Amino acid sequence: MTREQPALHAAPMGLREQAKLEVMRRIRAAAVDLLATKPYASITTKEVATRAGIGDATFFRYVSSKDELLTLAYGDRMDSVLDELEHEDDLIEAAGNDTGGRWYCDRIRNLYKARAEFYLQDPTNAALYLRQGFDMTSPGRERAIQQGDRLIARARRILADGQATGQIYADVDPLAVAQNCQGIFIHEVDRTPVRGFEPTTIWQRVNARLSAQLDPLVLNERSTDPKKSAP
Repeated sequence: MTREQPALHAAPMGLREQAKLEVMRRIRAAAVDLLATKPYASITTKEVATRAGIGDATFFRYVSSKDELLTLAYGDRMDSVLDELEHEDDLIEAAGNDTGGRWYCDRIRNLYKARAEFYLQDPTNAALYLRQGFDMTSPGRERAIQQGDRLIARARRILADGQATGQIYADVDPLAVAQNCQGIFIHEVDRTPVRGFEPTTIWQRVNARLSAQLDPLVLNERSTDPKKSAP
């Protein structure tokens, strides 16, 4: 008969660790507050440290650069938005008001319409944060990619469910479509300042491209007329 191993319990957090977590919480909160009221470029690390109630030297023991502030502050806000989007889509899914293939496509549009609305709260910082996902040296790259992957995973699941119910054509890869939807949104955000577009047109542009991507997937909406379907 073997003796049972004693259960392993996590050691209680020491006072030093608690203090470190509290300082980090104050830094994040200060960065979020400042980012909500002014552009990232005009925020100084000294402002953040002062609002957090710590000295400059202490600040840099926790945050290595100003770029990391954007990762912390905007990234935290993005996580909250994604949590809300997923929760709202869960409620729609639970309600089960499936009215056909467009119901599934509209759920994906809802995700990106909400993302566009969040983008409009702070277009400059949104574009800067998005670019971190392309910068191999950025401390926020991994986080930005993971957040994008959350939307891709949700859109993929919605499309796969539509295929399972026979409302979305089965001859498409839901992951590829979901990745295309994410790529559409990223491209429109990224080219807004480059092309001189008004940020307020973001959803108009994204929605038009999402419709071109999603509408042909709806069962019975592809043309059966050879003249109409010919290239």
